Amino acid sequence: MIRRPIEPLKMLFVVQGSYFKRLIVPQVLLFIFSFFIYFYQTHIATEPVPLNPSVFAILGISLAIFHGFCNNAAYDRFWEGRKLWGTLVWLSRNIARQVLTLPNVSMAEKQAFIRHQIAFVHSLRQQLRAEDNTANLQRLLTVEEQQAVVGQNFIALRLTQIMGQMLANWQAEQKIDVWQWQSLDNTLGEIAHIQAGCERINNTPIPYAYFVLLHRTVYLYCFMLPFGLGNAIGWVTPFVVSFVGYTFMALNEIVDEISEPFGTGENELPLGMMCDTIETQLAMLSHQQFAPEQKPRVPANVVI
Repeated sequence: MIRRPIEPLKMLFVVQGSYFKRLIVPQVLLFIFSFFIYFYQTHIATEPVPLNPSVFAILGISLAIFHGFCNNAAYDRFWEGRKLWGTLVWLSRNIARQVLTLPNVSMAEKQAFIRHQIAFVHSLRQQLRAEDNTANLQRLLTVEEQQAVVGQNFIALRLTQIMGQMLANWQAEQKIDVWQWQSLDNTLGEIAHIQAGCERINNTPIPYAYFVLLHRTVYLYCFMLPFGLGNAIGWVTPFVVSFVGYTFMALNEIVDEISEPFGTGENELPLGMMCDTIETQLAMLSHQQFAPEQKPRVPANVVI
């Protein structure tokens, strides 16, 4: 996610986050195509193509409505992912607070529980991004704790099961009473519910047919537009068509990117930053220290 101050004048020339680099080839092709159509319509053709600009106004309104529908569907997924991870930050703090205030549980056991919670949030992030989480598990867990999860499938699920077993053992050993166990288990259940919500977003994308129709319609509209504007606005046609094309194509890219909110794109959710927040705060509360995670290099104003 890009984090930088909004400066109106500088934003006119900002490339980062504008999809300019990704769209430079179709934009150049559209500009050249528009120029040739304008030149053909005004200097070569004896009978120009009978397309009126008003036709494109009607088509543009219809396309904008469909674009708005797809954008809303994509942003709903982005917004839900944001809410789920914001809730996960709160629940991680809450369960750490609950565990650390238990009077009959040793500090070593409390620290072990919190290590597993930190490992869980990192594992969930890397599961959603299809990344290998072995390095984080080795960084956060002891050698004995690693044996139950490293190299296994469904790591995040296994970690919640291990934390649940720890709570059950404490209750069986009468280190916590039934009410404390129920409260902690309910919090753990809410954390598991967030995992299921993230997996639902990740595993059920917006139907592919929407993207096919949207991309085809946008590109056909943009490459047909010069036929309607060539005779009406003359030599300005390539510039106007390129501007309209950039607007629609960039909106396409935005919809594509935010519809999968858990990726590492410049406009997607900063899951790494949220995991670092949880790790830093829970490690401080439980008096633990961990080696820093090795992360890929990104621009200074981008968090992933």
